[in-house]
Amino acid sequence: MLSGRIARAILVALCGGAAFPAAAMTPAEWLQAQPKPRFREGHTLPRLTRYGWVDNVPVDARIELCERWGYAVQLGPYLSWKVVDDLLKRAETATDGDPKLLALSIADPKRYPLCIVLSRDLPETPDPWTRDAKGELVGGKKIWSPEAPRAALEGAAELRAGPLRKLREKVPVHIVLNGGEYALGVPGFARKQWEQDPRILKGKGDKDWFSYVSEKKGLMETIIADAVRKAAPDRSLYIYYTAGGGTHRNRTGSWGDWAYGFEWMRTASDLPSNEYYFRHFNDGWTGANDMLTQALNARGLELRFNAPLSYDWVCAGWVEEKPGPAHVPGENPAALVDPTAGKLGDIARYTGFLKCLYTAGTVGANAGYYAFPLGGFGASFPADKPPHWLRQAAALAHVHALFSHQEPFVRDSDLLPGPLRHRWSKDFPAYEFPSGDQDVRVLARKRKGAAEWLIAAWAADGGARDATVEIPALGRVALRARPEGAVYRAELKEGRAAMTLLDKDGLNPTSRD
Repeated sequence: MLSGRIARAILVALCGGAAFPAAAMTPAEWLQAQPKPRFREGHTLPRLTRYGWVDNVPVDARIELCERWGYAVQLGPYLSWKVVDDLLKRAETATDGDPKLLALSIADPKRYPLCIVLSRDLPETPDPWTRDAKGELVGGKKIWSPEAPRAALEGAAELRAGPLRKLREKVPVHIVLNGGEYALGVPGFARKQWEQDPRILKGKGDKDWFSYVSEKKGLMETIIADAVRKAAPDRSLYIYYTAGGGTHRNRTGSWGDWAYGFEWMRTASDLPSNEYYFRHFNDGWTGANDMLTQALNARGLELRFNAPLSYDWVCAGWVEEKPGPAHVPGENPAALVDPTAGKLGDIARYTGFLKCLYTAGTVGANAGYYAFPLGGFGASFPADKPPHWLRQAAALAHVHALFSHQEPFVRDSDLLPGPLRHRWSKDFPAYEFPSGDQDVRVLARKRKGAAEWLIAAWAADGGARDATVEIPALGRVALRARPEGAVYRAELKEGRAAMTLLDKDGLNPTSRD
């Protein structure tokens, strides 16, 4: 039976909120009251994951996300030696928190597949730091050197793989995440300091800084990745943040100061991974530096290295909430979305973006939220004003479920290049089809050896409208582009394109209605 609050929330939704005041709900209760995504039986897409104060999300919500929304059971803390020892000890008598989730996974790892985040600890010896000609720390700070000895790299690998290996003795680990952002940084952060270290200048030689640092970072992270793979040979995925084709590649003359090259990083992660955070180093859904153009830029280089699929880091934005009279009492400011001026993206357009991302080859993602809400992630809220982080997590699950039904097609098809060059990387295809409207984005895949296509049409600016595109061998097709995206299957029947809309309810795309 439904709880009183869940039943009341359903009535609020059915009555448009007019007949009943919105009752307070917890995240788990809100999820339970929503239409559930319907996954294809037997699909092999990896589980979804989360990032950002994971252990502050209540256990009942994390269980609900696992059981019905396609997420892994995720442990919050970075998996250091201290953490793994404590978790394993407490799991024996656990009643709440991460130990309870670990106990569930130990008891039934298929129902509760586990996700962990690796430690960021680093060894102090042998000395890995940048030093000047006198042997002093440059600027008195510990800055990781590209010439750090291999023993230091192997020490970092053991600090990650060792705790994982111990955990693996008790339970399989489905997804291993490495949040990166440690040790060797990008040239834009430390080049001035590295230029003062004679060992680094000798090691660099005639190489440019981008190639040199990328090669060294790729070496370190591949050593770590190989240790992780050995510690968890039955994992579904090991994903490093980030190891993708370069979302900003060729966008500016200095892009290489803030990235590592995929040529060297592709062995550091089981699949490529890129970051797509609304209005963080991008213009959002539309504009000169929009998120989908970034995604297709990265995909181009990944495809050149025969890496057609990815597991990405996504977020429709976040806000730093502050107590005080700045918002209406009783309102949850994280649910008040102003997509034109705010930092939170419209959920419908986020859904459309995700459908394009999955059409381009994403097979799973990490749902991040990088600000701590007032009251925490477990705070109750009015049923008709759920927090944005929770709506984001649900939207991703719905798209993931939709593409679980298209998984066989995606794995046996190619992303079509389209007729144009990419906006920034002129020697690569754009990987989309022009509609005559810059904010109507159309992507297509073709099944290998068959006259079958998968097509996504997205009205990125929020206004649904009709569009036509020309797709090789299929011909000119008419589509309805929606803010929440529209996904079609197409085939040739008697020489003409026959289109089938797969997601009639764009926001609940696996609904049977």
